[in-house]
Amino acid sequence: MFRLVLAAPLLLAALPAAADTVPTLPDGISVTQTRFTCDRDRVVPVTFINGDDGLSVAVAQIDGQQIVMSQVVSGSGVRYRSLDAARPYELHSKGNMALFSYGSDTASETILRNCVGT
Repeated sequence: MFRLVLAAPLLLAALPAAADTVPTLPDGISVTQTRFTCDRDRVVPVTFINGDDGLSVAVAQIDGQQIVMSQVVSGSGVRYRSLDAARPYELHSKGNMALFSYGSDTASETILRNCVGT
């Protein structure tokens, strides 16, 4: 126990300061983080990156992996599709509500419903 107490300050000193790890964003880029809580108490953290030039990307943490999605045409709300065809996830949100799907653009199945963002 005594060794652990002495070692802890040394470990903390070796870590970079928080300010060193935060990148400076170019003008016109905004980043928003949201945690969606869905049915069965599943939590999906999502980072939205938006630019004044129309860039809109969402990075979701689903099933232990980061899924990068770009905004696609939606009839209502906002819809993002995975950039990786091997991991065809989709996020569809409107206001603070969302759902997550998996599958092709024409044949996807909803995997997480009634998600509420906070």
